[in-house]
Amino acid sequence: MSSKKVLVCIDDSSFCKAACDYGVYISKLLNLPLLLLNVIDHQHISKKVDLSGSIGLGSRENLLEELTVEEQQESKELIKNGKNLLKTFTEYVKNQGIQNHFSLQRHGNFEENLEDLEKETHLAIIGFDKTSSNHKNIEDIIRALNIPILLVNSEFTSIKSILMAYDGSDFANKAINIATKEPIFPNIDRHIVNVNKDKDSSQKLLKEAENLFAKANFEVQTASLEGDKIDEILKYQEENSIDIVAMGAYSHNRLKSVIFGSFTSKMLEKSKKPLLLFR
Repeated sequence: MSSKKVLVCIDDSSFCKAACDYGVYISKLLNLPLLLLNVIDHQHISKKVDLSGSIGLGSRENLLEELTVEEQQESKELIKNGKNLLKTFTEYVKNQGIQNHFSLQRHGNFEENLEDLEKETHLAIIGFDKTSSNHKNIEDIIRALNIPILLVNSEFTSIKSILMAYDGSDFANKAINIATKEPIFPNIDRHIVNVNKDKDSSQKLLKEAENLFAKANFEVQTASLEGDKIDEILKYQEENSIDIVAMGAYSHNRLKSVIFGSFTSKMLEKSKKPLLLFR
């Protein structure tokens, strides 16, 4: 059995429980340990008005002392709340039948902590609420990691089918390589789509993807679509009741993303079901 773990990020976000449910599901499916991770990022923003430029030295020193106490108290609360969350979800996964589980609270930058755990992680699962102004900088997290990431933006449902958007790019080929060599969902219906005005080119790409899966003895259903890429992919997903979309995520070219808009970012914004991203 692999020594790697299924990692679930534990916080107070809307879809944390759903992310945990997917963690339990995949941990059982792949017979892998489950790691619950809570990260405390000490970025203190004081509620007090800083008047240090207009008050005397003694008052300034008192204010700085008050700010220090305030920051320490906030950190204690964050640590306490995080430990309570870990305790709650640890009991939950035990009740779901997960025996091989761990919990970990770490401090500092969220992406850096995930990077530090990357080598021992098979899959990272993160709850993602696009309507929340407090959600993590998900783009930076995705760019930082080179492991599959499952972004959970809806309540848990068991995975019976998966849709992969394929365009022949390096990221798309990497996604297929991982999906065939280390499948996260081994026994499900697989759909491959390509959105392209050029039908011949589209069919050629789909055949290429189909052959890559065939080499690993996986059957796939393919479809050539035409129109807006994101709208067509999500329309196909809805019409075929597909549970999850898998795709390569983000090029390294940030400037290109700024100028043309990122396909990944737009999928994050529009998708109503979880996304499995490969970097």
